[in-house]
Amino acid sequence: MPSPSHRKLVPLCDRVGRARLERIVHHFYDRLRRDPVLAPHFAAIGDFAEHEARIAEFWWVAMGGRVAAPAPVDMVGRHQPLGLTAGDFRRWLALFAETVDAELPQPLAGQWQQMARAIAARLQAQVAGHPV
Repeated sequence: MPSPSHRKLVPLCDRVGRARLERIVHHFYDRLRRDPVLAPHFAAIGDFAEHEARIAEFWWVAMGGRVAAPAPVDMVGRHQPLGLTAGDFRRWLALFAETVDAELPQPLAGQWQQMARAIAARLQAQVAGHPV
């Protein structure tokens, strides 16, 4: 076992990889747009390719990746008018977990899902006043 001074920390973004992350985001939004519970909340998005690119960049940065000029993200402002319920957040997390589990081995899938649960809890607390 290497000594602590010789261990190299590898960010989750590097273990997942940019191409795989983008593919997972695309598959997730493909499922979400067909979901009877969540699809209506996303119906107003005109350019899904642009939306997916922004979400992929968000996840890349959240996982420790770097981008030349990160786009500002106002998650609370974007989600506030959607009227999301606790059930919507649970459904989002379930679809996300299913997608990630199908695309990534453990423990990578679990690590990404843990991040998603934490982000969803903060977002729900700020948007609806009730954590997941």
